[in-house]
Amino acid sequence: MSTPRENCRFHHVQIYVKNIQPMEKYKEMETHLNSLAHRGSFDPFSGGMRFLNANALPERVREGRRCWLEIAGESAKDPAKYVSHDQDVVEQLIIGAGWRVTAEYIGKSCRSVLVCSNDPCGVKMIVTCPLDVSKSAEDPYEHFKGSSVVKFFKQHADRQGVAVLGFEVDVGTIDGIFKRYQNLHPLLLASESVNEYNDIRNVKKGSKMQVLDFGSFKCFDVYAYYKPQRGSGPKEADSGTVIRFSERSGIFAHSPGWANPQGVLPGFADVPATFDGTSIAAYNDHWVSNVVDRKSFLATLEDTVGFTPKVDFNAGVVAAGEAIIESTVTGNTSSLNSDDIQVVFEDQSQVYLPINNALSEVGHVHGFIAEMGQGVQHMAMRVKDLVSFIERVNNYRKITGQGFMFLRIPRSYYGRLAEKDLIKAGISESLAADIMRGMVNANLMTNTGVVNLDLDQEALKKLSISADAKSEFEEKFSSIAVIISRARYNNLWSLLRDNISEGTYLQIVQNQILVDIQGQDILYQIFTANILQEKPGAEAPFFEFIQRVCSASHGASTKPLKIRPGCGGFGIRNFLTLFLSIEVSKAMLGQENAVKEGNAAVAAKQGKVVDALASQLDESNPILTNISDAMTAEADELDAAAEAKNETEKKTHLAAAEKHKKEKEQGSEALKVTSDKYKAILKAIRES
Repeated sequence: MSTPRENCRFHHVQIYVKNIQPMEKYKEMETHLNSLAHRGSFDPFSGGMRFLNANALPERVREGRRCWLEIAGESAKDPAKYVSHDQDVVEQLIIGAGWRVTAEYIGKSCRSVLVCSNDPCGVKMIVTCPLDVSKSAEDPYEHFKGSSVVKFFKQHADRQGVAVLGFEVDVGTIDGIFKRYQNLHPLLLASESVNEYNDIRNVKKGSKMQVLDFGSFKCFDVYAYYKPQRGSGPKEADSGTVIRFSERSGIFAHSPGWANPQGVLPGFADVPATFDGTSIAAYNDHWVSNVVDRKSFLATLEDTVGFTPKVDFNAGVVAAGEAIIESTVTGNTSSLNSDDIQVVFEDQSQVYLPINNALSEVGHVHGFIAEMGQGVQHMAMRVKDLVSFIERVNNYRKITGQGFMFLRIPRSYYGRLAEKDLIKAGISESLAADIMRGMVNANLMTNTGVVNLDLDQEALKKLSISADAKSEFEEKFSSIAVIISRARYNNLWSLLRDNISEGTYLQIVQNQILVDIQGQDILYQIFTANILQEKPGAEAPFFEFIQRVCSASHGASTKPLKIRPGCGGFGIRNFLTLFLSIEVSKAMLGQENAVKEGNAAVAAKQGKVVDALASQLDESNPILTNISDAMTAEADELDAAAEAKNETEKKTHLAAAEKHKKEKEQGSEALKVTSDKYKAILKAIRES
């Protein structure tokens, strides 16, 4: 059988939860938010009213809180009491991202709502809860059955989670995909056949009724993963997570609307929705799974839809102390070929599926699988302006007491001041030591060199400097001030230099955004705290929001070069930082809880864990930079070899690519050495 090459696109995600609030509650919340927006001003870019403009001052946020108390009344929640667990994900999306409920299905065995951004072609999240599951057979739609929800909960230790990853395929291809599953992976078929739903309507034309066929919607479900195989025993499907393929044809095949047959699932009925000017459009970027057998899932996807590995993070490269994983990003090769940044931003045809498996019995990936089973770890969504998005989420949480929180990133990730930075810039060793001591004594910097974000230049002038070094300090003050100011983000500056302003750097640090580069492309990422988490400390999925700043380079003809879907790649720096940040956030939470409980010993131990993980990140940073540079250089040389005009030129580029490949491998080995070092340190802390 030939290798499949179907055009797959992101389509929808279906989340299973215990309860969904009445539609009246969600619409009341949306009305309250729209009322708040109408106390602001018209935004010509979004075409809606908005209460908060970009870079809103704290006074405006406090004014928003006062307005919210007037609008929401007794239903208003206290921002100071916000916790990330036991939240309604529909509410979080409505308030945090400004999305709206745009469709609803009420069956006998389950109920579903569709939550979308203000662009119906973007992310589509279906949230489903069970009703009377004994009546599942009476519901006409396979994708809306309470029995499926119950099965999911059973497979995931009664946890809420992401149940279905939905893809759309080209007209005429869905039957071929079904046959490949029948022939190669029949145990994974959750549907007995391809389901077809026709949209046939009776329309009155004059005095006569006319039957109109608007089109059809085909879909079928398969289980995503196999269960871990025991020895030579037979394979079994893991029925916990589903992949859904759908195909639309007819009049509405490519229409963007909210409900079927205009873009989502049969059975949905439209619900009126009004967006305010702060609604953030978002588009699927990648969906991540935690599994036991990564290679099995990779093979299944290649067999059935032709997905192939794009990036490998091998054993030992991604580690946080004792927690070690390996990961592969697989996906299709999109046919998109455009120099229009907006077209690439909105495109859903480039599918990336990172797949993780644990290599140790410590850490998030192992804990996720041990507690919940194999499943979807997180969904990543692209936004146009990540800083504005985070600002909106944080401000609306301060105003309403609802929405999202984000993972905490150690400040040292962004940069810190070291004595050697000053000496390298021509400052004497004695003055450098004075400055470091003076910064700490003046509470302008921590003992570990993390400089205050709100650095006061006047306070710098008043540093306590010894008499012998005073004249040098005054003479070189402007240079010293630049070095100290830049220390707040010097790790980022080493990547981006003067390509962005100091204000933007500080916004990135303030909002705890992760940054990576690949060639001339920039990758910005942030991760929410757990969603769908019912109890604190329990493993649960989360969201990622991402901004890809694609290079607008021009070729020799001065015409813009085509932009690659997924520009910016999957930065190894951010991949490792995410992994470390999950572990750091858990340790910080443990430390805070121990302090509240008055358990000084546990608090101290958790503090040591935080410090060790932060140190691992600091030590890994320069190695990650070398790996990233080598990866970029290798890719550039391979591209140049493919475009070579003759065999000699091609060999030159291939030789250079091989050199950079070896540099990348050397970097990976150095990273493994660092990982092993901190694995031992964390083990010692755990056993102490």
